[in-house]
Amino acid sequence: METSNRAYQLGPCVVNPLENKLICNGSEQLLQPKFIELLGCLVGRYPEPITREDLINHVWEGNFYVGEKALTNAIWHLRKTFKELDPEQTYIETLRKTGYRVLLKPEPIATADEVKTESFSITAVQIRQLFVAFCLISLVGMYWLFSSPSEQINSSFVLPLNSIESVTASPGREIYPSISDDQHYLVYSWRQLGKQNNLYLRDLHFPEHPAKQLTDSPFTEGRSVFSPDSNTLYYYRMASDVCEIVKLSLVNAISVVLGECSNSYAADLDISSDGKTLAYIADHTGQSGNRVTRIKLLGLQEKQTKETVIPCNDDCETVYESVSFSPDAQRVVVTRNVKNNQKALFLIDVKTGQSQRLTHDFVDIHGVDWHPSKEQLAFSAVEGAKRYGYFYDIKNKTLINTQIAGMSSPNFSGDGSVYYHQWDLDKVITRLKIDEQVASSPFSMLSTNFSSLFPEYNQQQNKLLYVSNESGSSQLWIVNPDSSSRKQLTNISHSTAEIRDPTWSADGRYILFSLNDNGSARLFFYDFKVEQSQQIELPFSYAAKPKFSADSQHFLVSDGDYLYRYDLSGKNQGKAVEMPAQYGVETQSGDILFTNSRHAIWIKHHDTGVEEMLVNDVKLARKYAWLQVAKNAYHEGRIYYYKERRGDYRISYYDLASKQHHDLIALPERAYSRSSGLTYIPDERWLVYTAYLSPEIEIKRLPAAYLPK
Repeated sequence: METSNRAYQLGPCVVNPLENKLICNGSEQLLQPKFIELLGCLVGRYPEPITREDLINHVWEGNFYVGEKALTNAIWHLRKTFKELDPEQTYIETLRKTGYRVLLKPEPIATADEVKTESFSITAVQIRQLFVAFCLISLVGMYWLFSSPSEQINSSFVLPLNSIESVTASPGREIYPSISDDQHYLVYSWRQLGKQNNLYLRDLHFPEHPAKQLTDSPFTEGRSVFSPDSNTLYYYRMASDVCEIVKLSLVNAISVVLGECSNSYAADLDISSDGKTLAYIADHTGQSGNRVTRIKLLGLQEKQTKETVIPCNDDCETVYESVSFSPDAQRVVVTRNVKNNQKALFLIDVKTGQSQRLTHDFVDIHGVDWHPSKEQLAFSAVEGAKRYGYFYDIKNKTLINTQIAGMSSPNFSGDGSVYYHQWDLDKVITRLKIDEQVASSPFSMLSTNFSSLFPEYNQQQNKLLYVSNESGSSQLWIVNPDSSSRKQLTNISHSTAEIRDPTWSADGRYILFSLNDNGSARLFFYDFKVEQSQQIELPFSYAAKPKFSADSQHFLVSDGDYLYRYDLSGKNQGKAVEMPAQYGVETQSGDILFTNSRHAIWIKHHDTGVEEMLVNDVKLARKYAWLQVAKNAYHEGRIYYYKERRGDYRISYYDLASKQHHDLIALPERAYSRSSGLTYIPDERWLVYTAYLSPEIEIKRLPAAYLPK
């Protein structure tokens, strides 16, 4: 059966390939074009099966590197969608060592041209039903018409196959693309393996030529913008205690510091289309005494640069994190922190400071840019634990999700194309065999199509706990060490929050975890006896990195200054240690190991109460990025940790008997997640951690022809 564009019936469901839509029992779902194309291949072969190889060749043009994972993902999504719409029926069957096939006979749906003219009549009841439906539609339309400016229509967006072009493909992280007005040059920040971020220039007329290094400094160079004549570059650079706005001549390589940008929050800058004004984000102390930010304007045409500030009329105790000029430089669009530290786009009049909200709240926004000749914005935002690119039409108040995963820091070129870097860093649970004579390579434990992170093993349960967004939101899962019997534990209702830092009780009954909702971290515990989660009320808003104590009835958690012991009812049992501490672990003997910096690990002895330094010559990647492993047949006790020095990433350990440091393995830069912890499976001698599937970040181009009109 031919299914390329023609709608067809599959059981009680209708598949509409032109609209990428699945309609079943009165409900409908939009699917990605690839999923519809894959379903069409299966239907076209009915009743015969089709191999995975044939499907990858047809749908992914033989790209097996991408297709193997994408095919598994697509089949899972199709089954999930059919199950939601029609729970009683199985639509797709997996045939072992063969492939897949559709179980229901597809039936073509006649088009309008094929339908013979038929007489029909409308009863009085049907007329009344139509009238009621018309009234309801009118009311909905009136609501949208007169609703607040923050409301918008979310429109679908379908990209043709192979519409996205790769611009860079060098090892490392290539980010923050900036295009000259004549579209001749691309400047970007490139962090090569083992090196600091620096700015590089690429000639787009000769893409085969190597990029030219523009800066070489101890600073971290960020986003840049060209002057209209392409002879000057403006950019920000950051060090540990300063952020500077710099002017760099591309003619004679002379650089001048023009001002100070925000070092407390995210920095950003933009230049007006006439090249006369530079806008950038700077730190400011509000009336409350809190550190906030302002948008500063720097006149570039005067003999002596003149600096002003965009007035603040409404929320003056706010933080801006992105800025972009309108084509006429009369307005700027900014990212503003809103409730619970979420982000939204606002439009601000440069002269009056009057602001207007454009979008709803997002978990985060990573860059925004204004089309050179339209009332259209491109920006990157995080929603539902996933980062995508968006377009926003200011005039029509239309928001479009491109479904381009990882699209970040978009930058319009003169012809309306969008350059961006693709920050799509999926994470996967990885194991490393240790205590062997022959060195081992890391292996993925969970070959899922979703991010998995925060692993922690419990010996009583013989299960590995982790966090995954497989169900569409961040939830707790468990799995056997051999990767079998995956099971979702929680089904907490949320769309933007993230579960972090789960930890077992030693007896395996409880799991303690944080639910981070941008600005707060609520603490919960999951009880296996009742299979439910319950919140623990604490007197501080951010409960990070809790750990169960040895008795499984209490836990250690820091308020940011000191480490406390709480019971599961939320009752404070007092300080766990007297010294300031941000993270602590209690051993089975009752000793407490804790950290208050990245440079030392301390111990409180259970028998004497003495607190002393245990390891004093360590540089941890994070204060909590370490794991204590008790004495066993292979050693007298060790502390494993992530070690990071200027792009050199290693997993190392400190031997408690010899008091010596040893490197376990050297890895590519950003090969592991420093915040997601380490765990140990003793029977297998596996050190388990969270790795990035691909730490590389490249610059892409979405041609103007494929943008929303």
